[in-house]
Amino acid sequence: MVYRPACTTTATAAPLPRRPSACPSHATSKKHRHQQSRTTRGEEPIMRKIAIVFLILLVGIAIVLLPIQGTQEKQHRPSYTVGVVLKAMDSEHWLAVRSSMQQAAQEHDIRLVVMTPENEAAYGEQNQMIEDLLQGGIDALIVSPVNIHHTDQWVAEAQADGIPLLTIDEKIPGIPYVGSDNYRIGQMAAKEMASRLPAHAAVGILAGSANQDAHIQRTAGFRDYLREHTGLRLVAVAADETKYRQATRESEEMLRQHPDIQGLFVTSAIMTLGAIDATDPANGHPPFVHIIGVDTQNDALAALRLGRIDAMISQDGHETGRLAIDLIAKELQGETIEGDHFIQNDVITQDDADAYQMKED
Repeated sequence: MVYRPACTTTATAAPLPRRPSACPSHATSKKHRHQQSRTTRGEEPIMRKIAIVFLILLVGIAIVLLPIQGTQEKQHRPSYTVGVVLKAMDSEHWLAVRSSMQQAAQEHDIRLVVMTPENEAAYGEQNQMIEDLLQGGIDALIVSPVNIHHTDQWVAEAQADGIPLLTIDEKIPGIPYVGSDNYRIGQMAAKEMASRLPAHAAVGILAGSANQDAHIQRTAGFRDYLREHTGLRLVAVAADETKYRQATRESEEMLRQHPDIQGLFVTSAIMTLGAIDATDPANGHPPFVHIIGVDTQNDALAALRLGRIDAMISQDGHETGRLAIDLIAKELQGETIEGDHFIQNDVITQDDADAYQMKED
């Protein structure tokens, strides 16, 4: 029987001659560990070099990008801040004004701060908004006042601080103005009304707030043209807040007191929509009242296409908003802006309502 030593060895007093290992797996394992150790030691410097190179690349990229990022931030920082306080946001007209202002402001590198009171009767709220903007460090101010009789304080403050000021839709003496020639709008409406009625027919006016110059001037233009150029009889004038339901109630009351009225001039689109409800035959009213309104907005144009309104005098909110920003940008660049800057006004009838509808869309 041949004896083979175990895989483990026992120490002796005298060293024995070296023999080949009787445990091949043990020898192979030692050799593998030795080779792995050499491989690991060889890979460590390579990995360390790769990590260092990668880190250097990251630092280099960061160094290159930081100035670019700073330049981009500087390029996108608006040059000026302009405060805008409009009358309201309850009609398509004012939504169009705001939208075109925002678009034009981006083109001129201007930051807009747009604010509106709860409604067109809230002059105290609007005046506080204007005061807050003036105290907030704006570079220019655009306002559409809801009450022209309560503007002196903030006008004086803006002028004292050297802040360029411009009004839209409402005129303030001595302040640059952008918007319609409202007196001419009234005359255009009267001329159109006269073309649709018998020579001595009775007509009425449903006007917006008597605290707003736009409605005052439209009423005056209509009245003066009737007196100077027609035989039409103005038998009733009513003024109220520029709201739908108030317009319906005022129209119903006017027609009750003056059942002979054959024509009605309404000084805003939202009020015109209220007035046509008061004269709708479906609601028991006679169908002979001709209605002419003001503003270019899709809900009123839709009623015009259906024949519920006879004509509208156009007032493009997009044109108003863009022109206001273009002018205030010139003022901020050092140009002097003065006087009135009128937008275009046209008579829109059922025949061409589609063209204006597409334009507004």
